[in-house]
Amino acid sequence: MPESDILSTRKDKPLSPRNHDQKPIFHHILACLDASSASRATLAHSVAIASATGARLTVMRVLEPPAGQASTDPVDWQMCLRDAEVELRDRLLEFPDIDAKTVVIGGQVAECICAWAHDNGVDLTVMAATSDRNWSFGGLGGTARRVVEATNSSVFLVPRSDPTDAAIRYRRVMTPLDGSPRSECALPIALAIASAHEAEVVLVHAAPNIDLTEIGPVEAEAIALRDQLRQRNKLVAEKYFKQVRSRLPPRQVATRTQVLAGGDPRHALAQAAMADRSDIIVLSSTGLSGHPDLSIGSVAEYLVSHADKPILLVRANECMPPHTHRRTRDAPAVRLPSRALN
Repeated sequence: MPESDILSTRKDKPLSPRNHDQKPIFHHILACLDASSASRATLAHSVAIASATGARLTVMRVLEPPAGQASTDPVDWQMCLRDAEVELRDRLLEFPDIDAKTVVIGGQVAECICAWAHDNGVDLTVMAATSDRNWSFGGLGGTARRVVEATNSSVFLVPRSDPTDAAIRYRRVMTPLDGSPRSECALPIALAIASAHEAEVVLVHAAPNIDLTEIGPVEAEAIALRDQLRQRNKLVAEKYFKQVRSRLPPRQVATRTQVLAGGDPRHALAQAAMADRSDIIVLSSTGLSGHPDLSIGSVAEYLVSHADKPILLVRANECMPPHTHRRTRDAPAVRLPSRALN
């Protein structure tokens, strides 16, 4: 990563978690439940995030019409919709402290979720990463992938293996940072969640691997240069974390930093999340590269497939300035997203 991007002088106000005098970080959360075993965990995480961020919550169930039938009996269909509505309300009884609305609609699942979220101002969609009805592999299932690729708002993906079915209390929130303002868009959300749950925020940076092209014996000078670059990247990351922590609210949220050096950054982050027993990973859906044609970057995609943790993908376009995040030598320093500041 360019050192000028990471070590640029920033005079921003300190980052702070949400308090009752601030606008909510999320305004409207949509919890998408289905018939899979992950639905109970999906609802529990939705309630936890809504309570932490001050957002209103809507719980949705989308029923697909029976396949292979030319027509569906309208009376039977209305009874199915009514039964699904009753089931959602019964599930909400497990969380008496949350005031949530329920919605049941019929149609294609991904299309209905995206259309309803767009029409009703949803800025966070919570859903299972996979459904055990139609997906037997790791990573994003078909429905989740279509929603992630189609929606412009943030998405919270709950792994199928999550056994949670009751009220959630996060203890450790992991937030990977690559030095870009885009990745720092996840910081205010991570801080708000940690503050509400009295959790620890672990800021993690995986330094890019420095390797050598080997055609024959590698010269000692090349090995020395590689080691020097690795050490330089580690020092830059440590200095960057000092700058970030200097802008965090003192004594309001416990924070810890971790620099991962060597190897594939994606693999290192997944391993760190498992080893550190993180309860949730909050990160930008795209990082330093920020390819406009990708809705989810390679790091986020890898973590969804391999970390087996609840992952909140923050859409950087919600808080990034319209101009590019990179800066040239003569360009002014890039500021943090406005929603990350007091």
